[in-house]
Amino acid sequence: MWLAGQAPGVWIGPRQLWAPTAGEQALSACAPGGSCMPIVERTTCTTPACPGGGAVLVVAENVGVSAFPQDYDGFTRELDALRADTRLAALHPYLATHPQHSERESARARQEEARRREESRHAESVRWVSEYRRGDRLELSLSGGAATLEHAGGAFLGGTGGVALTFSVDDDDADESDEEDTILNIFLGDTLGAELRVHFMHRADGGQEAEWFTALGIAPVLSNRFERSVVRLPTFFGTIAPELGVMFRADRDATWYVAWSMPFSFLITHDLALDIAPRLFVVDDWIPKPDPDADSDPAELVFMLSAGFRLP
Repeated sequence: MWLAGQAPGVWIGPRQLWAPTAGEQALSACAPGGSCMPIVERTTCTTPACPGGGAVLVVAENVGVSAFPQDYDGFTRELDALRADTRLAALHPYLATHPQHSERESARARQEEARRREESRHAESVRWVSEYRRGDRLELSLSGGAATLEHAGGAFLGGTGGVALTFSVDDDDADESDEEDTILNIFLGDTLGAELRVHFMHRADGGQEAEWFTALGIAPVLSNRFERSVVRLPTFFGTIAPELGVMFRADRDATWYVAWSMPFSFLITHDLALDIAPRLFVVDDWIPKPDPDADSDPAELVFMLSAGFRLP
């Protein structure tokens, strides 16, 4: 693709030739097949309509060349081809990047950094304490469980699902045995947050009373990642702080409940943990008062054992 006077150019459309070095000197433009045509108009363009800023020469006839690609990938491929063509060496200084180049490079750099972080995370041993688990994290859990009611009795099978937003504190003291930190971890822990839980249980022994019950509640998350191990333990305050919510039962009206649990989590892989949690529910208004005038208000107790998986 040459102009009169042997100045190189790039066809960017059926009648348009990008020729930043030709300027006002060119009188005609030659098509890829060799035929030359007079220039009828001069204009300018910028990326991505052309490979760079500069003059555009418009000829009278259609030379059968498709428009220069303006999407990022197509533009970049064409630019690489132009840079590889030694005949266009005079144009190389005028070639410019796509307007989205900076944005794409930033995204690529972020993806590369994330990839390196993931590779580094998976290269270390499986453990709860890690710089990659600092800050806010969303944890999902799904467990199967078995339960029984103290008053109504019966064997129940079902499950528990949870969504927890947790915050893991600094890990710098994980290998230290400072007495103050040890006491703090026992009582409060290093993982704080809250979890929304849904429990569903269905009677499995053929009885009809209390055929099923469902609990929806929110619970505090106060646990401790035991040093640099795969174990995350319940803390003192995490055990005594109750889960609060509403309980539904097949043969009763909805009512409030409080529950306590002792969740243990054991990392299996970097992204999967085994959860085991005994739970105790105290449910109001499920047992009628033996004497309507009595001051005591008996409550139903639900004993549950759950085991399942968590995505930490």
